[in-house]
Amino acid sequence: MDMHPTLNRDQFFGLRITAQSVGKFSLSLTRYDRGTAIPWHAHDEPYATVVVSGAYREETSAGIRDCRERDVIVHAPAERHSDSFNHGNATCLNVHGTPFDRSALLPRSQVGEVAGKLVEEFRRPDALSSMAIEALMVELFVAAARHDDAPCRPLWLTEVRRTVEERFQESLSLGYLAETVGVHPGHVARTFRQQYGTTIGGRVRELRVAYVKQRLASAAPLRDIAVDAGFADQSHLTRTFRRSTGVTPAAFRRLLR
Repeated sequence: MDMHPTLNRDQFFGLRITAQSVGKFSLSLTRYDRGTAIPWHAHDEPYATVVVSGAYREETSAGIRDCRERDVIVHAPAERHSDSFNHGNATCLNVHGTPFDRSALLPRSQVGEVAGKLVEEFRRPDALSSMAIEALMVELFVAAARHDDAPCRPLWLTEVRRTVEERFQESLSLGYLAETVGVHPGHVARTFRQQYGTTIGGRVRELRVAYVKQRLASAAPLRDIAVDAGFADQSHLTRTFRRSTGVTPAAFRRLLR
């Protein structure tokens, strides 16, 4: 491949789990392992990506998109971007055969229900799935047309986000984060919430729970996992994990097995 390849609908980075055609649409489920770094590239036709699980960061010439579960990212043809999966595995559903003429990150607060329906049609297709998917694509097209992309995030905010994601196991205070970038703590907190749709504390909890989910696949004692993830103790881990997932760490471990 050249330095900035242009891919067709049959070419994707990552591990393709399964693919199918539904009417005029081509859908593929792809897994990206933690640590995957996809170089700058483009696609020769528009497509939509549903983040089924996990999260990743997409960089474009216009700025950075932080893509999370149930977000939908619509891509215009020939848009150059790169992707990084630094905090866990991610699974994405890519849908070709779409009419998008502009790119946008559509957060779950806007299109989470549409994202869920798309995944359901992919998993359980029937004779009406083509019509259903086309209707869902129209909804996404309208959402993308009405969506105003936020301006490029300030460098200091990107630095705060990077620090949180790299050091989420530590006890990072808002004051410390603000001091490292030279911005007032209140402005840091407000801007972070506006740009990312969650508080700094909320993002730390997301990262810690994701870390715990991975560690629960091992035989490590829960108390050790709790400390390694940055929780005060096992009880703190259990309360936070159950609030985020609906089950206790022990129950989640049994499900994994």
